[in-house]
Amino acid sequence: MPMFVFFILAYSLFLTTICGSPHFIMNKSYVIIKLNHKFENQNSLEGKKISKIVSSISPWDFVRLLKKADNKVNPRTATVNPIVKSIEETLTVSPELYFFKTKGLLISTQNCEPLDRNRIKLSFNDSQTEGIMDGGHNAFAIGRFIYKKLYGECRFKEWKELKSFWDDESNYTDLEKRFKEYPSPEEFMFSIPIEIITPSDTTEEALTDFYDNIADICSARNSNVQLTDAAKSNQRGCYDYLKDIMPTTFQVIWKNGEAGTTKVEDVTALACIPLVKLVSLNYFADRCIEIGTLNKVSVYSQKSKCVKFFGNVMMNKEISKTEKGKYILQNTTVKSALDLLVDIMRFCDKMYYYFPLLYNYNGGSFGRIKGAVIQKPKTTYSGPFNSFSKQSDYKYAYGFFYPIICGLTELMELEDGVLRWKLNPLYINFDDDKIKGVFTQYMNLVRLLDYNPNKVGKDNSTYYEADSLMQKLRDMHKDGRLF
Repeated sequence: MPMFVFFILAYSLFLTTICGSPHFIMNKSYVIIKLNHKFENQNSLEGKKISKIVSSISPWDFVRLLKKADNKVNPRTATVNPIVKSIEETLTVSPELYFFKTKGLLISTQNCEPLDRNRIKLSFNDSQTEGIMDGGHNAFAIGRFIYKKLYGECRFKEWKELKSFWDDESNYTDLEKRFKEYPSPEEFMFSIPIEIITPSDTTEEALTDFYDNIADICSARNSNVQLTDAAKSNQRGCYDYLKDIMPTTFQVIWKNGEAGTTKVEDVTALACIPLVKLVSLNYFADRCIEIGTLNKVSVYSQKSKCVKFFGNVMMNKEISKTEKGKYILQNTTVKSALDLLVDIMRFCDKMYYYFPLLYNYNGGSFGRIKGAVIQKPKTTYSGPFNSFSKQSDYKYAYGFFYPIICGLTELMELEDGVLRWKLNPLYINFDDDKIKGVFTQYMNLVRLLDYNPNKVGKDNSTYYEADSLMQKLRDMHKDGRLF
């Protein structure tokens, strides 16, 4: 055996001896906690190489666990609500019953190493697969309870605020010191149930089993509150590409419980518009990719169908690859289609401002429509995503113009495997009378449908007309300019 090979093997053995599992050698993000009960790995009898450990921990070990573990793997995030307040009340009034009244914490970790004195060593390197899978409200309530005992009134209303405090080194050092010196330690004498999900060994097969199933396990264990299809899609990585291209100013609520102004279902529905264009061009059929179809009307009226359709695209093996249980978009044509989403969202805001003006130009009086409200004192509105520079005097339902948004497919073209704008709708000048006149027939349909935005948004005739008017607008422009 060559000397350098012998040296490497000997050095690896040395590191394993002093550090534990080889998976921790290049990894400093771990925590050692002590379990209150003797534990055993409970392995699957069905052949899955995933194990679980069931025990409990003390508040002190919770403090240390929270320094390393986050809840990003969890499809929901915790905020102050009646559940959190109820848990805090139990910890205050009858902490000895907490162990019996809760499922506690469900933790996932890629590496779990047993040590002496009933201690275990847990890794937390990949926040997408490791952390607090379930029990986020428990963790938030316990963290708030401990903070209030040590510092007084708790100012944290959301999980990320609490976690940010715990992550700060100076805060954490002070917290540890206060905990150890707390004058009434009996207030922290309660047990926190904990269950740990981990690969059964360090083989590639076990890691693959862990990665491939962790999202489904997490979704199932959060079943006390029904997870939406959007939450499950987010958990599987279906929205990761959208997150990468989305400006933070749109404030999308990607995960249940997050702060924001834009629902992920609304974003997903609009993201389906360019995908519908690819369907109409037989892009998927030509490649024998089975994803189903979607009617444009669903973009307005059936967001759940849009979420499922989008998931079908993103989870197709010809479109995305799987890595650590997540779907990672690989198809460049689908990427180019989704790259149009931000323009579509901005056009929604632009249309929100201009639709009343277009209606008035074409023989109407938008202010007389029952569903169009001018607030007193006067308030202006900027559309669903707050991205347009001008604001409307009217507050009204989006159903009036959603068919027009779906008509944007007529401004798209597929060339050399890239879906792009033939005419970028943001360049359309709605102050030009020639442009305004194109909307005459559409506004007539609005009148025929009794000025009802739900009827406008659900009637096939408005979608056909929207396609037609977008074709006219496309043909009126050359190189983005009106001629």
